[in-house]
Amino acid sequence: MGEGISRRSFVRAGGALGLLALVPAGRLDALLAESARAASGGRFLTAHELDTLRAVCGRLIPGPPEDPDPGAREARVPEAIDLLLGAFEVSPPMIHAGGPFSGRAGGKRDDFARFVPLDRHAELGWRIRIEGTRGIRKREFAGPVRGLQQIYREGLAHLDDRAAGSFALLPGGAQDLILSDQSDGQVQELVGAAFANALEAMYGAPEYGGNHGLAGWSYTHWPGDRQPRGYTDAQVSGLDASGPGAVDAKALAGLERFLPCLAGAPTPRGRFWAGHRGLRGR
Repeated sequence: MGEGISRRSFVRAGGALGLLALVPAGRLDALLAESARAASGGRFLTAHELDTLRAVCGRLIPGPPEDPDPGAREARVPEAIDLLLGAFEVSPPMIHAGGPFSGRAGGKRDDFARFVPLDRHAELGWRIRIEGTRGIRKREFAGPVRGLQQIYREGLAHLDDRAAGSFALLPGGAQDLILSDQSDGQVQELVGAAFANALEAMYGAPEYGGNHGLAGWSYTHWPGDRQPRGYTDAQVSGLDASGPGAVDAKALAGLERFLPCLAGAPTPRGRFWAGHRGLRGR
């Protein structure tokens, strides 16, 4: 999506946002391979729903041939989102990766791949976020909440309805028209969730389900976790000549197109943090 702006420029502009807090979404290659098979369903989504989500993510973060860099499909972003939606289908839930080291910069094993059990308060909070309140009394202490599972399941079905059968079969331009329809609240609810989750999966650590082959880190020149090796004094003190360049006006304009709150639009009560002066581009 978005004519006239490259993904490299978009990521440069989005760097100031910190790319959101990471949401762990998967458990290693075995589960990813299971979710990645086009002929089968994922951990939560059906095969058809997963195909529709691949089409959505492919427009939010395009890859070849539209963009020379790997996109959401190549980085297994849709499969990572599906694993997040089914986080509580395994124990411990796929929410918080362990530590301290991944093994990419020294260390004997990938500690990130060992997920951390949740205490009862954290489990309640994450179940509300992912599954919603579902009319369960102990979950509705702050009122009813539509969980990500409901948002994705209903939103993906709505896209198929808008496409008269199959959103995934539409050409890219037609998909963009539907996803950009600001008059359709259900579409925008899905796009908001999918865009946030896609960023998290694309640029998070690969143990969380996305960023396959470090695709998201490679073209953005992000070194990833560097402990226990760390950095030399020269690396800490000097400039990184290989990093992304300055933000240009076109990149900022493209960023505002995807995140209306940056342009000064009112922010929902549940996303009060997005109204911070620095995040609204004022």
